[in-house]
Formats: sequence, structure tokens, C-alpha cells
Amino acid sequence: MPLNHSDTESVAAMEISIVTPPGQSGSFTIGSREQGRSLEDLPDGHLKLLDEPVTASMSCVNGNGTIHTSPVWVGRDKTDILLNSVRGRQKDRNLRRRRHVSLLFMDPLDPFHWMSIQGVVVKIIDEDDPIHGDIATASIDGLSQSYLGESTYPLRDPDGGEVRSLYRVRPNRVQVFGHA
Repeated sequence: MPLNHSDTESVAAMEISIVTPPGQSGSFTIGSREQGRSLEDLPDGHLKLLDEPVTASMSCVNGNGTIHTSPVWVGRDKTDILLNSVRGRQKDRNLRRRRHVSLLFMDPLDPFHWMSIQGVVVKIIDEDDPIHGDIATASIDGLSQSYLGESTYPLRDPDGGEVRSLYRVRPNRVQVFGHA
């Protein structure tokens, strides 16, 4: 199913749920819900999980209905989560066919500080696209700089032929837990 360019320009609407911390009445349940219009509406401490090189766990649905989970590097703009993978891999095939995705970010220094984001892939840009492909390349190189300290992604398949794809994920539900 092709994605309409206007899909990526619509205003985001997402529910932000604050999970009640332990030791309080209703611990580990949703304490409050807010409406957010951009990722900037997230609490600062949780926005930090997106802005620092925290490897997220990404889950999507395989063709047979089972869950596929893999580690992913994550970037963002004000509206969307930005993921990158190789065209043709299982993750790529799943995201092209079934666009719902769930991401879990856990602070590596504090497992009681986490964030879960559910969303939908609203746009995919392949690196070999003659008009926008450079955006997919810039995306993986930017993630490489953040996560590896390398300005050019050094882990490409040495046999060549690898085509990177950029996935714009529009969040529709976020749960946050731990310090803000």
C-alpha cells in the first residue's frame, strides 16, 4: 500500500500515559493520561531516551501472526520516530506489509526508567530512490554517528548490494515510567 505524502505532514495526535511509580496507590497502573501533539510533549527525562544513543527493542508482526522483536537504533524529529534497516530483511518486509510497530526504550543505567511507544509507519524512503534516497543514507550515517561515533555507517554488507530504508513511525500511544 503506497503512502500518501500528505500522511507525513498531518498533525500528530498521541496519548501519553504516565505509569504510577511503586510505593504509591495504584502502583504500576496508568495514573494519568494526556494528549500530545508532538514528541516534544513527552516529559524531558523520557525525551532523553530518544535523544541519547539508547538501543530500543522494536516489535512488529510477522506474516504468520507471530511477533518479531529486534534491537534498533532510533532517531527522531519533532513528529516521528526514525528507524533504518536493510530492504528485504524480515523487519523491512513486516513494516512494509503490516505497519504497526511497538518500541521499548529502557534506560541502561536504570531499568525503572522506561518508555513504550506504539505507532504506525507513515512513510518509507529507500536509499535507491533517485529523488529522496539520500535522506535514507543520511539517516543511517546520522545514527552511526550517534551510536558508534562514526560519521559514515561502517557495518554495511561487504559484498555490496545493500539498500538501506528509512521508516517514519508516527507515534499514537506512549507510556512512560520513572523519573521525568
